[in-house]
Amino acid sequence: MPVVTIDLLKGRDQQTKQAIATEITAVLSQHLGNDPAHIYVVFNEVAPNDWAVGGRFFEEEA
Repeated sequence: MPVVTIDLLKGRDQQTKQAIATEITAVLSQHLGNDPAHIYVVFNEVAPNDWAVGGRFFEEEA
Protein backbone atom coordinates (compact mmCIF):
# COMPACT_ATOMS: atom_id res chain seq x y z
CA MET A 1 0.00 0.00 0.00
CA PRO A 2 2.10 2.93 -1.22
CA VAL A 3 1.30 6.32 0.28
CA VAL A 4 2.50 9.42 -1.55
CA THR A 5 2.44 12.69 0.39
CA ILE A 6 2.59 15.96 -1.53
CA ASP A 7 3.25 19.21 0.35
CA LEU A 8 2.34 22.29 -1.65
CA LEU A 9 1.16 25.84 -1.25
CA LYS A 10 -2.59 26.38 -1.05
CA GLY A 11 -4.40 27.45 -4.16
CA ARG A 12 -4.45 24.51 -6.58
CA ASP A 13 -7.90 23.66 -7.85
CA GLN A 14 -9.47 20.23 -7.42
CA GLN A 15 -9.11 19.43 -11.12
CA THR A 16 -5.33 19.94 -10.95
CA LYS A 17 -4.99 17.81 -7.82
CA GLN A 18 -7.15 15.10 -9.42
CA ALA A 19 -4.89 15.02 -12.49
CA ILE A 20 -1.79 14.73 -10.30
CA ALA A 21 -3.32 11.95 -8.19
CA THR A 22 -4.42 10.04 -11.30
CA GLU A 23 -0.99 10.20 -12.92
CA ILE A 24 0.92 9.30 -9.76
CA THR A 25 -1.41 6.36 -9.16
CA ALA A 26 -0.95 5.11 -12.73
CA VAL A 27 2.85 5.33 -12.56
CA LEU A 28 3.08 3.52 -9.23
CA SER A 29 0.63 0.85 -10.35
CA GLN A 30 2.60 0.28 -13.54
CA HIS A 31 6.02 0.12 -11.90
CA LEU A 32 5.16 -1.54 -8.59
CA GLY A 33 2.30 -3.73 -9.75
CA ASN A 34 -0.06 -2.50 -7.04
CA ASP A 35 -3.80 -2.37 -7.51
CA PRO A 36 -4.65 1.35 -7.97
CA ALA A 37 -7.31 0.99 -5.27
CA HIS A 38 -4.47 0.45 -2.78
CA ILE A 39 -2.38 3.50 -3.73
CA TYR A 40 -2.94 6.60 -1.62
CA VAL A 41 -2.09 10.17 -2.57
CA VAL A 42 -2.33 12.77 0.20
CA PHE A 43 -2.17 16.51 -0.45
CA ASN A 44 -1.03 18.75 2.42
CA GLU A 45 -1.85 22.31 1.47
CA VAL A 46 0.11 24.91 3.38
CA ALA A 47 -0.63 28.63 3.63
CA PRO A 48 2.18 30.86 2.30
CA ASN A 49 2.59 32.41 5.75
CA ASP A 50 3.33 28.94 7.17
CA TRP A 51 6.07 27.95 4.69
CA ALA A 52 9.52 29.50 4.56
CA VAL A 53 12.49 28.85 2.28
CA GLY A 54 15.86 30.44 2.89
CA GLY A 55 14.47 32.15 5.97
CA ARG A 56 11.72 33.97 4.07
CA PHE A 57 8.05 33.11 4.02
CA PHE A 58 6.41 32.74 0.63
CA GLU A 59 3.89 35.47 1.40
CA GLU A 60 6.77 37.96 1.74
CA GLU A 61 7.75 37.36 -1.89
CA ALA A 62 4.45 38.64 -3.27
